[in-house]
Amino acid sequence: MLSEASLQAIQDRVREEIVRDAEYDFIAEFRSLESSMEHYADTASHSQPDLALLTALLVKSEDVINHRALNYRYNDDYFYMADTYALAASVSIAIYTERHLEGYISKSVVSTKAHTLANNLENMLRKKKSADLPLRSGCEAPDPYDQVVEYACWLKDPYGNYLASYVVEPQYPGDSEYWDNLKDRKEAEYKRTKFDKIQSVINKLRSL
Repeated sequence: MLSEASLQAIQDRVREEIVRDAEYDFIAEFRSLESSMEHYADTASHSQPDLALLTALLVKSEDVINHRALNYRYNDDYFYMADTYALAASVSIAIYTERHLEGYISKSVVSTKAHTLANNLENMLRKKKSADLPLRSGCEAPDPYDQVVEYACWLKDPYGNYLASYVVEPQYPGDSEYWDNLKDRKEAEYKRTKFDKIQSVINKLRSL
């Protein structure tokens, strides 16, 4: 007979697979939305925008924005999809803007939608930062039997991937300072890559 622990492990595994499938489904729907947007842009560039497609794009974008993979009740780690959500939000507001230009909605509707998307994205970013920061760093103690004193120092992300590493030898002036500067530079680069682009989208949405 399966123990309670075994049953829980099976349940957790099934849930993990279901959530992963939902994330793949979200990405597939988003790619489909992107392709439809490109087709609409082609029609608009010839002064004959496909207005029926524009309506379909609105429905499709709402399906993407409200996808279950982005629902915290369904996916505990939904905030890790903040980067993709930022892209989806940008596409969604582009569709709203186009509907405004075609006379279907007022500018205030576009602004309200943009601020709602910004709030959602800001919440995801806040949770993502809370999960990812601070980064992990440390230095391994030198071998007491080794004639040369060396500290193997490292900086890792939350998943254990190395962002920087350096062997600090105290006998060399400036070694410790070099490592501190390298660590600071790599941490700033990590934040710029993982967070700053999302924040930029939030700022643009709030400016509408």
